[in-house]
Amino acid sequence: MATTIICPYCNKQVELSQALTHEIRSEEIEKAKQTMTREIKQSFELEIKDKENEAREAKQRNETLMSQILELNTSMRSMKTRDEQRALELEKQVAQAQESAKQEALKNASDEHRMRHLEDQKKIDDMQKLIEELKRKGQQGSMQTQGEVLELDWEQELRTQFPYDSINPVGKGVRGADVEHIVKTPMGNIAGTILWENKRTKHWDDKWIDKLKADQRSSKVEVAALISQALPTGSTKEIINIEKVWVTTYAHALPLAHLLRDQLLAVAKQKAIANNSNDDATHLYEYMTSHIFTHQIEAIIEVYLGLQEQIVKERAAFEKQWAQREMQTTKLYKSLFSMYGGLTGIMGQSMPQIKGLELSELGGGEDPSDTPKLL
Repeated sequence: MATTIICPYCNKQVELSQALTHEIRSEEIEKAKQTMTREIKQSFELEIKDKENEAREAKQRNETLMSQILELNTSMRSMKTRDEQRALELEKQVAQAQESAKQEALKNASDEHRMRHLEDQKKIDDMQKLIEELKRKGQQGSMQTQGEVLELDWEQELRTQFPYDSINPVGKGVRGADVEHIVKTPMGNIAGTILWENKRTKHWDDKWIDKLKADQRSSKVEVAALISQALPTGSTKEIINIEKVWVTTYAHALPLAHLLRDQLLAVAKQKAIANNSNDDATHLYEYMTSHIFTHQIEAIIEVYLGLQEQIVKERAAFEKQWAQREMQTTKLYKSLFSMYGGLTGIMGQSMPQIKGLELSELGGGEDPSDTPKLL
C-alpha cells in the first residue's frame, strides 16, 4: 500500500513521491524566478548607466551649442540696435536740415539707411541659417564622432603594444572594418593580418558578422575580429567565435590581440618556405580560417579566463591570510613587550637588555602598538 500525505501546495491527498516531486518543482521554479529577477536587475542597472552617460554627453553638446547660439543672438541684437540708432540719427538729420534741402537730404539718407538695413538683414539671415545648421548637427548626435574616437584609441593602443607591426586605418567607404593590423616577425616579414572593427551600440546585430566576413574574404586577411559593447543574446563568455569571426568586449580586446598575434607568428614560423611563398600564403589563410585554429584559440582563451578568475580568488585568500598573520604577530609582540616590561619592573637594572624591546630602540614610543611589526 502506497504512503499518502496531504500536499502542502495543492491540499490534496497524494502519494509521498508525488508530493516530493511537487516540492522539487516549486523550488526549481523559485530558483528560476530569482535568477531571472537578478538578470533583469543587472540589465536594468547597465541600461541606466548607459542612459546616464548618454545624457551627460548630450548635456555637454547642448551647452556648447547653446553658447554658440547665445553669441549669435548677441550679435543679432547688436546689429538691430545699431540699425535703430542709425534710424534715429537719420530722423535727427532730417529735422535739422534746411527746408530747401530737406527732401534731397531725406532721399539720400533713406537710400543709405535702406542699403545698410538690407546688408544687416542679410547678415541676420545668414546667422539664422548658421543657427539652424548648428541645431541640426546637435540633434544628429555624436555617434559617428564617438566611433571615430574609439577607432583612433584602438589604433594607438595597438601601436603602443606592437610597435614593430603595421597598424593602418581602413579608409571610409573602402570596407566595413576600421583597423588593419599587419603582424610582422622580428625580421620584418609579414606573418599575417588581423582585421579589426569597433561597434559602440547598445544592441547586437548579426549582420555585422556577415559584413566583416565579406571584408575578410575580399581582402584575403587571415583573421577578423570585432570589438563590441553589446554581445549576442545568450553569450556567457567575454570572448567568442561566431562563424570564424572573433568577438569580444573592450575589456578583453587587448588580451585577444596578443593571442591572435602570437598564433599568427607561430603559424608563419612553421609555414615559411622561401621558395614557395605563394603556396604558403594560401595554406596560412586556410589554416587561420579553419576549425582547428579556432579550437586552439578557444582553448587558450579558456585558460586565460580561468587563470584570471583563479588570480582573483587567490588574491582574496592571500590577503585574508596576511591580515590574520599580521594580527597574530602584533598580538604576540604586544604580549612579549608586556612581559619584558613587567620583568624589568621587578628586576630593575639587573634585567638584561633585549634588542628590539628597549624603548630607546623603538624611537621613544610608549605604546606597544607603535612597535615595528615582526614579519
